[in-house]
Amino acid sequence: MKRAKEEEGSISMDRISSLPKEILQKILYLLTQEEATGTSILSKSWRHVWRTRPNLVLSDTDYFKDKEHEFLSVVDETLQGYLDQGVCLEEFHLCMSNHVSVPLLEKWIPKLEAMGVQDFRLYVISRREVGEIVDIPVVFEAEPLTLLFVFNCDLGRNVPENIGFVRLQVLHLKNVVIEQAIFDKVASSCGLLTDMWFQECKGLTNIKLDNELHKHLKNFTFINHIAYSKDECMIEVGAQSLKMVKIYGSRIRFLGHEFCNLKSLCIANAVLSSDLVEESQVFFIDAPNMEVYEYTGPVIPYVSFAPASGKSTLRLYMRNDDAEDAQSWFLRLSKLLQGLRKSEICLKIFHLAHFDLRIEEDILMRDAISGGNKPVVVENFILEINCFSLFPFVLNGLFCICRPKNVTPHRSCYKETELEELSEFFRKIKKMIDSGNREIWRDLEGLTVERFNRVQQEWQSVINVAKLPESMFKEFRVRLKWSDRD
Repeated sequence: MKRAKEEEGSISMDRISSLPKEILQKILYLLTQEEATGTSILSKSWRHVWRTRPNLVLSDTDYFKDKEHEFLSVVDETLQGYLDQGVCLEEFHLCMSNHVSVPLLEKWIPKLEAMGVQDFRLYVISRREVGEIVDIPVVFEAEPLTLLFVFNCDLGRNVPENIGFVRLQVLHLKNVVIEQAIFDKVASSCGLLTDMWFQECKGLTNIKLDNELHKHLKNFTFINHIAYSKDECMIEVGAQSLKMVKIYGSRIRFLGHEFCNLKSLCIANAVLSSDLVEESQVFFIDAPNMEVYEYTGPVIPYVSFAPASGKSTLRLYMRNDDAEDAQSWFLRLSKLLQGLRKSEICLKIFHLAHFDLRIEEDILMRDAISGGNKPVVVENFILEINCFSLFPFVLNGLFCICRPKNVTPHRSCYKETELEELSEFFRKIKKMIDSGNREIWRDLEGLTVERFNRVQQEWQSVINVAKLPESMFKEFRVRLKWSDRD
């Protein structure tokens, strides 16, 4: 019986082996590189079949780690095999983590197009500190290149005369030193780019996303947390094809205001301006398909999406100088919230001031409802504060301009002496309701305290706040019910 099964399996394998070459290559195409290589043990006829698959993925980061020369030999022999057999290599993905591999590129990149390569993806990942110069001018001649990922490298100072990136779609640079002149040359030569990603890169002073040049650009990311001052790079956003923009730490200028394809805009610690108002806190974006807007920063910008829906997440800082002019700070916040009123808003304020706020409630309320506007609904309001006793002052200013549904006082940690203050927090809100401005509180219909049940993963009402265990104080909120009248 066992022998019969072995013979049956052998016959099935022979049937597969007898399939046309094109079908075998299609089967191998659907396998991973490791799986395709593993077919070499099936039979003698399969020993070298994997070397004819139309897609090839080679990396020195796994099996060939610390075996640079062995890796070079395997890549060289494999590519030479394709060339000798006249086999078309449609896709070639190469990942190398050592500058020793650079000569490999100089030998094979000029031959890739003749081998039929349509999709060449190159990953250069240096294991050393930034400063190791990876001067790879031959890469700029790689016409089949569709993706270029470079990590932890210095691209040198030699500006290439010509860039052959006619097919490049994805450019990803992380921890890279790149001359502005080199980037300008690359950006102006890559009309098919769909994704651009820059993280902690040095040397860039200007990135212009031109509407005509980058008409296929969909996603743009610029992250600069620690590398250098945000004032050193200006990003000009003009490509109307963009769907996702994420910029952390830079100056930003919007060229025009129509971004009909934009669905996600995330900005943090950036200086905003537009082509209409230089260095302004006010700019308007026509993004009717916006789904996600996130902003984090010390300055409150006025952003209006017309029309808009989706979700907006705001993380704002109130410092001592903001507290001194709290009236103006809340007025700017009011304008921002009005511009986002059609979206689901989550507002988090980091209160860094150390003294009470002085605000004129009537002025704030008149501004908030000017033009017949109703107070803006804020789905979640979180306040991270140094001094818990200042919470009512911030909350009172907030209630003048919006209607939060859920209010959460938050700190990274609580001292024992402050746990009692937390239980007093709710009584302070009730006192504000009884003695505060009736124009604000007349719309409030109900107030409940809730804590999050980690086991059941849901919010539950709390009857006795004083008996909450200490571990629960990081996960509680006050739920407010407001009337829906005009």
